[in-house]
Amino acid sequence: MKPWILTLLLLCPSLVMANLRLDSTELQDISETSMLVISGNNLSKTDAIAVIRADDTKNPGYADRANIERVIPPGEFNLEVPFASLRTPEGRRLDLQGLEQIIVFAGRAERGFALTSIKAVTPKPLGKNIFAWDLGPEGSAIWPGFQPLSPGSPLVTGRSVHALDRSTRMQAADALTFDGIRGIDNLTLPLPAGEWQITLWLRDAGEWEFLPHPLERQIQVDGKTVYRQRLSPKDWIENVYLGLRDVTVSPESSSWDHFGARKSDRVTFSASSNGNPVKITLKGDSPDAQFVSGVLATPADNPLILEMLTRQRKLWWDRNWPVAAWKKWPTGQPRLQVQNETISAAPGTPVLFTMAFEQGNLPGAPMVLLRQPSQEQQTLSASWHWSQWQLTRTHLSSTLLAPNDDYLRHGLMPENQGVALPRRLMVRVDVPDNQPPGDYRGEVQVMMQGKVLKAPFTVSVLDVTLPPLTKPVGIYLEKQVQFGWFKDLAPIGDMAMICDLKFLRKIGLTGISPPYSTPHNQETQKEFDSLSDNLNVLGFSSVMAYAPAKRLSQSIGTGNAANVVADIEARYKQRLQPTPYWSIADEPSNPGNVDLFKEMYRSFSMLAPDAKLAGHLNSDHDKAYLPMFDLVLVNDGFGIDADQVKETQKDDREVWLYNLSNARAASGYYLWRTGADGFLKWHGRMPTADPFDPTDGREFDVQMLYPSVNPCPEEPDIHNDLYDMMNGIVDYRWLLWLEQQAQSDPNARQLLAEIKNDIPDRWEEMEKANSRTMENWREKIMGLAR
Repeated sequence: MKPWILTLLLLCPSLVMANLRLDSTELQDISETSMLVISGNNLSKTDAIAVIRADDTKNPGYADRANIERVIPPGEFNLEVPFASLRTPEGRRLDLQGLEQIIVFAGRAERGFALTSIKAVTPKPLGKNIFAWDLGPEGSAIWPGFQPLSPGSPLVTGRSVHALDRSTRMQAADALTFDGIRGIDNLTLPLPAGEWQITLWLRDAGEWEFLPHPLERQIQVDGKTVYRQRLSPKDWIENVYLGLRDVTVSPESSSWDHFGARKSDRVTFSASSNGNPVKITLKGDSPDAQFVSGVLATPADNPLILEMLTRQRKLWWDRNWPVAAWKKWPTGQPRLQVQNETISAAPGTPVLFTMAFEQGNLPGAPMVLLRQPSQEQQTLSASWHWSQWQLTRTHLSSTLLAPNDDYLRHGLMPENQGVALPRRLMVRVDVPDNQPPGDYRGEVQVMMQGKVLKAPFTVSVLDVTLPPLTKPVGIYLEKQVQFGWFKDLAPIGDMAMICDLKFLRKIGLTGISPPYSTPHNQETQKEFDSLSDNLNVLGFSSVMAYAPAKRLSQSIGTGNAANVVADIEARYKQRLQPTPYWSIADEPSNPGNVDLFKEMYRSFSMLAPDAKLAGHLNSDHDKAYLPMFDLVLVNDGFGIDADQVKETQKDDREVWLYNLSNARAASGYYLWRTGADGFLKWHGRMPTADPFDPTDGREFDVQMLYPSVNPCPEEPDIHNDLYDMMNGIVDYRWLLWLEQQAQSDPNARQLLAEIKNDIPDRWEEMEKANSRTMENWREKIMGLAR
């Protein structure tokens, strides 16, 4: 940055620099290898947003231009955006030869945020006698200094050749590795005579809930094998799919170190050329095993080119996927401290103890011993999780990564090397129904090299019976996708799903949108029925079938789909078995969603009149469709203040809140305060490609249950949101008890009025309520039961 700009910013921190612009005259020589380079400085104390707008027509609307946002942490910044990655919201590539303008501006006016320069750069080749190809479809982004290589080139041959560009749905994509060509039998490289070092990038990044999973791969150079891979499905799941699970995140972590480098996904080998092209042959168990995203060939006596390229790529990752500042730091002193040493509980409810743990600089892996809480001859069942630090996006589509410790793992903790970061130990105690009252004492011991830390805790079981929660409070759930990719493991996926459902009921969840099969034939209808039976046995109060009706309509037509649903309704009615709500609309006012939804509504209303129809509504515009539904799931975009919920419930319509950020409030106090009929949170299992890489999708990975090698672990690894929902359900049950007591106890009546007055009836206020506030409300209620 120019010195005078920095001086001006320091003298005037409230300054927000004007928009930066490139017009058509400055964009005449753009190609797919060109980069848009943006510089600036964020001298504010908070994150800022830079917005990049690119037009390839005169005065386009939002849907017809590229609109890119980057979250900018405090400090100086540089962004590099490939021109070939500029796309409209619907995915259309911009016409690079017809660019009219590019404008960069602040998404919100942060004091001290300044954009200082914008320029278009077309990189030069990497160097003399260096051959570099970036593989992918025509027009996809090219890494600086590389040449494009698409399937039409004679350098690429294969019976199943197919180009992929995974970057089309990504916020910021590494141009070298997020596109490529699969199904390559042979690469024919025109290298001059001499000795060469060749590097191939082999990883297909995948997208949505799919990660390519080749087990066998072989690479030959002029008939000689230079690389071989042979994995079992279990090996692949453990070492590839879960490969980033145990990565240690620290204040020195960068996006490049954890997600960009991936040294195991590239292969470097030597080759000789006598002046004829070097032939590289790829073999494997599928076209996915014959995937290549990039090729670099350098003279054997110039191996530093690969190091130079690696430094260049690291710089791109650090600039485009920056890491926010850490807010939790270790004290360096070993400690184990329980937040609340004694917690009261009612029979039939779980209790959660949160403990702050630090290992300091003691080496090795800590060993945790949990003494189950007991009283005389009675013992309560307890289990524990530890929090693992991760880098995740700051919000849904952000490119800023931030450290958080909401990932709760069960089992052994990792070895410490250096000064350990603070962790949480979460001890859950499950108090059974009809448990005798009294104080049950337990203890956590953490044994480390030369030191033992102890934390006693007490569960005070009260002599009280809480009413059950009959409203559905739960999550959307899919099967663990990785088991379904391998024929031999497919039955394990069903086993794992049942274990998921049992765990969710164990911690108190009452509702579910489960992974129903699409019942289009006899076999899938049996699967549908089997899952319905399991849900009934497990005791879920209400169920929503999110995908089956929509998938049926798309595959066999809305009329035939309605007939299938009508048959299910009739069969279940005969067996006195409840049927699910059938989701037919997913945010219908969004572009392209209305036509199929309206057709489904007409067919189902006529042919399956007993079917209970559901829709997800997230916009004020969706209110026009309310008469079509028996159940609507609504979020704050639709309107979920107490008076809005009441209005939406007219005509005997059920209203479930969905996908709200404060999971405990939404599951408990706010659900009670609004009188809504349920709450579902998205999503139990929705990893995008690699489940532990937050950069490889349009949005971050949404997971409350994390993937595992074992389909039914003793305790699953979970997101903290599940425990927040568990606590919210317990809050709600205490409110139901208070309502019962208020019928005959004036003290309870007074407390009920006070708490109802304290709980906001507007989500904007309730969303800000922290766990301490909600704990205080519960404590006041439990005070009446002691």
